[in-house]
Amino acid sequence: MKAKEIIGRNIQRHREMAELKQETLAKILDITPSALSQIETGKTDISVTRIEEIALALNKSFFDLVTTPNHIGGIQNSVPIESNNELTSSIKDLLVKINNFLEKTELKS
Repeated sequence: MKAKEIIGRNIQRHREMAELKQETLAKILDITPSALSQIETGKTDISVTRIEEIALALNKSFFDLVTTPNHIGGIQNSVPIESNNELTSSIKDLLVKINNFLEKTELKS
């Protein structure tokens, strides 16, 4: 998955969690709903400035929009681990712990 797709999905998720319609957020950002849809689906490139504007509008941090801790099943599911040796098992355990920590941190904020 490309970075712009991850960012777009994060924007959509946070917009929906804020119970905002695309039209409402688009109006706040002074863009068309179609342009916002293109951003959310990862079909258009997005600038750092635009990500900052969207984060501000959603009352989120830039970090919330560009990272993937809760994206598609959490961080441990976004890293393929195919081998069952001791090292990969330790890595998977560490990723599960990081994901749990991030989920607890997000719940507190």
